[in-house]
Amino acid sequence: MESSTYLHAGKVINNRYRLITPFGSGTLAQIYLADDMRVRKQVIVKVFDGAKLSGEDFQKNFQASLQGLAQTSHPNLIKILDWGSGETPYIVTEFFAGGDLRAMLQRDSSLSVAQITFILMEILKGTSYLHKRGKVHGGLKPENVIFNLTGDLKISDTGMRNISSLHSSSEFFTAGPYLSPELISGEPLTPADDVYAIAAIAKELLDTKLPESESTGEAQEKNSETLQQLKTAFTSVISLRASERPSASSLLGIVSELNIRNAKPALLPVQSSLNLNLFETFHGEEELIDIDRKPNLKDRFSKAILYLKSHLRRWLWLLIMSILVAGTALLINSGNEEEEIRLQAVPEVVGLQTTDLVNQFGNYWALEEALTREDGTQNGQILRTIPAAGVELAQGEVLTYFVSLGPELRTIPLGLTGLTIDEAESILLESRLRLGETSEVPDEVIPIGLVIGPTTSVTELPTGSEVDIQISAGPELRTVPEALVGRAYEPVETAIVLEGLQVKRTEVFHPAIGPGVVIRLEPASGSKVLPDGVIEIFVSKGPQTVE
Repeated sequence: MESSTYLHAGKVINNRYRLITPFGSGTLAQIYLADDMRVRKQVIVKVFDGAKLSGEDFQKNFQASLQGLAQTSHPNLIKILDWGSGETPYIVTEFFAGGDLRAMLQRDSSLSVAQITFILMEILKGTSYLHKRGKVHGGLKPENVIFNLTGDLKISDTGMRNISSLHSSSEFFTAGPYLSPELISGEPLTPADDVYAIAAIAKELLDTKLPESESTGEAQEKNSETLQQLKTAFTSVISLRASERPSASSLLGIVSELNIRNAKPALLPVQSSLNLNLFETFHGEEELIDIDRKPNLKDRFSKAILYLKSHLRRWLWLLIMSILVAGTALLINSGNEEEEIRLQAVPEVVGLQTTDLVNQFGNYWALEEALTREDGTQNGQILRTIPAAGVELAQGEVLTYFVSLGPELRTIPLGLTGLTIDEAESILLESRLRLGETSEVPDEVIPIGLVIGPTTSVTELPTGSEVDIQISAGPELRTVPEALVGRAYEPVETAIVLEGLQVKRTEVFHPAIGPGVVIRLEPASGSKVLPDGVIEIFVSKGPQTVE
């Protein structure tokens, strides 16, 4: 579908999502970069062709599929934020501006072994999460592996195979070398199909993106050994039948082991995915009314003419038209100087504050603010404009400027529980976060010295933020109960067991204490003992008899 056939550019979906610019298209849907006007955040809106996907069955399956997907949450899966299934079905997801893996494969650049290992590990993390919850992606390919501008990776289009299956279109199923043999032959979708697709992606990365020195075996010995093991792990997957393929979790374990041997990878060579050529196609064609912009007299006459033309009969229209033409011509001729189109180059405003731009150009262009987050930026700082600096823009046209909300939000990684402090710090650094203060807290389950978890209840923090961690101090010590000496054995045993301790009964003769009475405890009452510690109870057998 060519850009000229985009039907929705400039519209507002559900009174909330303003479609800013086309982002891609297919047989069933058009994809747009949009502004969520309620929370002032950029999102991706996929608008489906309601004529092709309609009917009660579609509505029902569309809702069921998305409700299930919305319940999944993982750092390596794109979040589904909203959807609608009326006359114009749509899905709203997160926006990642760093392009996809297909674009990275097509650029004239190389990736290190560490970078390739990192990419595969992140894909496997998201896929393993899906499989453990009984879901299968079914359409993994480089186009569905996307990045933000700092190299974080997420998988998109989860569940789109189910939606595409409601229509006869084969758009979603033509995945080229990433489609497993069993899917091509028409067998049901299984997790093994995702594993095959990941292996095909791995082969493409290893065959095309390694530097020449590494691909010819001239790299350092450590990297060379890791590279060969990485190739072996994924090459065997492609050749295996579905029933013999390892699970995504098993592959993740192998890749994670290899990743430990690598040096910390450099940031991935991502590039902005915004297509300015597509955007420029729609200058002056927005359907959304800008309430801050006052229409001139020529605009008002044009709208009045369109209204009358649609409501009056032809003969009456001709009469009114002759009057309006004369009046409009006089008005336009008298205001030629004011209505002359004036162009001005967009200035370089990166780093300025919003008030600076509004004060200087608010009366010249129609300014639209778009909020985003980027690492290395400060809250309120202007990052870029569309069109870019230097492009000539007519007076009254729309200038979109992107304002920073501060650094990117990073998800605090799951799975820190039970790790050592060093392991937890390493995982936090991979997530672009830092280890904060550590505090020891008693815990009945986590062994002493291992991580219990973060102290905060929030799930996301800005890049570089410190995460405070609780460390297990081991289980709380138990106190041996008081006032047990001199009592019968049975209630003493019960009191000790209720404290989480074990007992050992030792019977001894005592000249003055009758049988069955507790003489002493070791350790004594009031002592602090580890859980399951053994308390020896000395019980009297009475006086020793002499035969």
